[in-house]
Amino acid sequence: MKAFFLTRLFREKVLLTALLALGALLWLSSLGRRGHAFWLQWQANSAQLAVQQRWLDNRAGIETAAAKAVAHLDPGHTFSSTRLLGELSTIADDVGVRGNAASEILGTERTSQFAVNTIQFSLRNVDWDSLKRFYLELAQRAPYIGLEQFSLSVAPGNASQLNVMLRVSSVEIEK
Repeated sequence: MKAFFLTRLFREKVLLTALLALGALLWLSSLGRRGHAFWLQWQANSAQLAVQQRWLDNRAGIETAAAKAVAHLDPGHTFSSTRLLGELSTIADDVGVRGNAASEILGTERTSQFAVNTIQFSLRNVDWDSLKRFYLELAQRAPYIGLEQFSLSVAPGNASQLNVMLRVSSVEIEK
């Protein structure tokens, strides 16, 4: 390789050296990008592991607090997903918006002591007073029923009507 390089003209030597330097520069910049991406991922993973370690370190306290919270709940007032759906329908009936309601059971998250049931509940084309009454009725069932997410928009074509999307969850004590 050395003999090949030395037999070239000066301008060819300069050109080959420049091409080699350009290739090395491209390789080094690629190496730098990959190194930077690795560093960022390593930092993100370290932060996530630190958060997980704090949860694990506080496990006993969390389990104690959960047991204490469950002890104050009356199992007769807790709601399964089916019972929660029925309760939401009853509230909608009482307020007079049952015909505008739609619902979907999103699932259940279980632990050793209780289950959290979640339902997506929507009300279409309801007026403000009906929505307020629905919310107040729902709030009376706390802590057994909780509102996780609330999305409000104006109904298309009628500014006095509202569309509401609720994510409602309930606690059910495991027996």
